[in-house]
Amino acid sequence: MTPMKVSCTPVRYWSQLILLCLITATATAQDVQFKNVQITGDRLSGVVLPVLPRDAEITILALRADAWTVDDTKRLVLSTDIVISIGTYTFQSEKASVWINRMPTDRGVVSQIAVYMPTSTRTGGRTALGAEGKDLLIVGSTLGGINMDVALLTPKKPANQRAFIQQSENRLAGYIQRLRLGETTLSMHPEVIAFPEPASSDETLISQVPVKQTKQPWLRTKSGIMSITADTVELKTSDTENIVTVVGNVVLELRSASGIDDMQMTADRAVIFTDPGSIRDMASGKIDSQDIRGIYLEGNVLVDSNHGAYLVRSPQAYYDFTKDNAMLVDAVLRTYAMKGKVPLFVRAKEMRQIAVDQWTAQDVQVSTSSFATPDLAIGSSSIKLTEQPDGNMLIQSKHNTLRMGGTPIFYWPYYEGEANDIPIHKVKFGYKKTFGSFLETEWDLFTLLGIQQPKGLRADLRLDGYKARGAGIGLDVGYAFGNNNGDVDMYFLADAGKQKTSSGIEMDIPENEHQRGYVLLENQAKIGDHWSLQTQLSYISDPTFISVWRQSDYKNRREYETSFYAKYQKENWAFTAFTSHDLNKFISNSWLMASRQYAVEKAPELGLFRYADDLFNGAVTWSSETRITRERMRFQDGTPASNGLKRQAFQMPGGGFLGNNQPFADLFAARGLTEGFKSRLTTRHEFSAPFTVGAFKFAPFASMQADVNIGDDDSGANEDDTNWFSTIGVRASTQLQRIFNDVDNDILDLHRLRHVIEPYMTLWYGSGSVDPMSIEQYNALVDNVSTGTAAWFGVKNTLQTWRGGPGRWYEIDWLTVDVSLLTVDNKATRRYDTPQFFSWRPEYSALEDSVMAKSVWQVSDGVALLGNGTWLTDDGRMVLGAVGAELDHGKDVRTFVEYREIANNDDQYLSVGVKYNLSKRYSFHATPTWNMKEDDLQSLRLNVTRHYPDFDLVGQVTHNSIKDETQYGVAFRLLKF
Repeated sequence: MTPMKVSCTPVRYWSQLILLCLITATATAQDVQFKNVQITGDRLSGVVLPVLPRDAEITILALRADAWTVDDTKRLVLSTDIVISIGTYTFQSEKASVWINRMPTDRGVVSQIAVYMPTSTRTGGRTALGAEGKDLLIVGSTLGGINMDVALLTPKKPANQRAFIQQSENRLAGYIQRLRLGETTLSMHPEVIAFPEPASSDETLISQVPVKQTKQPWLRTKSGIMSITADTVELKTSDTENIVTVVGNVVLELRSASGIDDMQMTADRAVIFTDPGSIRDMASGKIDSQDIRGIYLEGNVLVDSNHGAYLVRSPQAYYDFTKDNAMLVDAVLRTYAMKGKVPLFVRAKEMRQIAVDQWTAQDVQVSTSSFATPDLAIGSSSIKLTEQPDGNMLIQSKHNTLRMGGTPIFYWPYYEGEANDIPIHKVKFGYKKTFGSFLETEWDLFTLLGIQQPKGLRADLRLDGYKARGAGIGLDVGYAFGNNNGDVDMYFLADAGKQKTSSGIEMDIPENEHQRGYVLLENQAKIGDHWSLQTQLSYISDPTFISVWRQSDYKNRREYETSFYAKYQKENWAFTAFTSHDLNKFISNSWLMASRQYAVEKAPELGLFRYADDLFNGAVTWSSETRITRERMRFQDGTPASNGLKRQAFQMPGGGFLGNNQPFADLFAARGLTEGFKSRLTTRHEFSAPFTVGAFKFAPFASMQADVNIGDDDSGANEDDTNWFSTIGVRASTQLQRIFNDVDNDILDLHRLRHVIEPYMTLWYGSGSVDPMSIEQYNALVDNVSTGTAAWFGVKNTLQTWRGGPGRWYEIDWLTVDVSLLTVDNKATRRYDTPQFFSWRPEYSALEDSVMAKSVWQVSDGVALLGNGTWLTDDGRMVLGAVGAELDHGKDVRTFVEYREIANNDDQYLSVGVKYNLSKRYSFHATPTWNMKEDDLQSLRLNVTRHYPDFDLVGQVTHNSIKDETQYGVAFRLLKF
């Protein structure tokens, strides 16, 4: 059927004169372009609702809202506790679909609203204005504003409400069809349509919707008028030019026909230059915008463009509409960055406006603060500002300085980028004994060079200087291109003098290690739906660099390695390929140095994994792991002294320790280890048969692991060696609970109580063909196994209660106590000093007769007590324990205290933490730790922060007694917009 074009405005019963006066937009037909849109009920575009606009506001209240936009229509799906008020008319429901759009009229902007409620209830007494019923469509309009208050707003179309959205759109489409047929009349109040009228499928409705206009690149609009208000108006005419002089409380309003590039000018005095011609309109206080040649303003000049999008203050200004530019002196421009979210203030000795959305200026200061001397600003000799199509502000400037409190602290020659991209990210300066005075900085490289940042790429430049050591430069590049994302981190340091490692050893920097640094690369790639690739590269110049210059990474980072890893994963199975090579020949991770003390190369390792395959109709699950590996150990080069390590960390098998200047190779040779390649096949299979008996869950399980030696570069090795390990066991658990409704204690803040009891148990037996302690440790997932018999019993008790009060109740775990007992036989593998048990794979456990406990008591919303401990039952000795408390004293103060004991070295530590917001501008944070055994301060970190609107200035003091080193510094942290 041929589509029908309709205006969607009833013509049979309405007075067109009234509608034109109230609802017709001011734009003329020749200035507005239209597009055809099929009416499906998804928008109000092109539709004029037959409801007289009211002067009252519309309010929308709900617990949750999902919001999205279709053309000029804002769409909402509301849920839970919905109350919508249109003036004195109020409607209530638990679910609603809403359409809102706005249109300019002679009386102002009219907001139209349509609401679909599957069920509506009356909100007040019998006299309340509203409606109740099912399947209601409510339409209305207002000259006032629309206010919405929701607890949770999700800015996207909900995927789980498709059926409801389609139902509501069919309802609105049917109503619009009735408008075309002229079956409605103009209403004086919101109209409620109680009977559904679905859209007819026999015809296609087409609406003409205005195409959104863009800003013009010139100051003077194509069409419009300027109205004049002032205490005194004087007109001088001539054959060449008319001059209008206005004095006192001058207000000039330049209104365009489109309504998108209006300007309002206020000043003490003004002179308006126009084309010669009729003075009739001028006498009425209105001038056609096309006749204006220029406007000079003086005294407290304020120019408001595009409804507050741009605001300029200046003592003098001249707008030349013949050349489409403006000149302002000592001007302050307020506009917005970050798509209108952040105010931007530009102060300049001389400023020119060369388009509606473009300025140039000389001797400029740019900041996000309205103060004349902001805390943080960028100063430039010249600048050009342009609003981009996405709403962000582009800045192009020369001879720039970063200013703190008006004082320049850094210079760079050229900048091009968005207004929120201040190039400096971090500044830290201070003093450290082995560094001397130092300055560390981090910069956005693209911003610093004045280059627009490419999409998917970032580059941070590090520039550091150390008085007692030298200078460093680094580059950290992050990228995300297509299916690849990764990071390249490089750092180079010209170093000299003495250094102190993380072990507290002071040593000279070797002559051949003065040029130091690292290159680290990480890349991840996704290929198709199933393949993923990971690549790493790690090159570090010398063994002590990370332990001196990157101590946090030395303690916490995963192993530095050069490797390639590929994985194909589909459903519950995966194939992997992994290869690695040690470029460094030394270890730069403290945890790895404290454990096996050597690296392992794979060349390569292939793996096939399957998990939770069903057997016997789901009665049994089967998981398997199979690896074929060619691998070797790579020993640490050098000696403890050359690596800045303490010899006590390297115990020889026969007793004693490795000598300070004795090669590490002697230690590994004494253990019987070699660096030759070894090839092997490892396969592990586990079967589990879970079942339930009433409230009890049982999971019997058994596993078998075979480690087959395929070949060894060491000619003395037995190529036929095969190690076998098997386990069998059962896991069991249940849950019991009881509710005490009569508990109500304000002192303990208990309101109802639920006691949840969760007993659990694992019985396990593991055996092998060799002693696990004799296995060379290449892969902890395969080699670090235990054998023996173990029984693990435990009970977790949880007391839950309600807190908060009426209307805001929430549930918390008031007290949790988890106690378990681990008992093992005499043949159990005792690999570590601190017992641990892993029920999911018991052969990884550290077996020892022991009791383990942990608890949390949430005394109140602001006080929590915590504790944990592990005791050896054979001698009643606690090997590890800690107790502590966290206290929230209110919005300004938070504290914690913790006491720890570690039995291996008979160490006792007391840690205290305080975070105190002294005021809105200052905060204090301290975390001292005392070594109770040595009766000395173990470590201290103290921060005093001065908070500015755009950045934080942090004074820092840190102390480490192991290294006998104290550091003082001040750090600058830029706050992102």
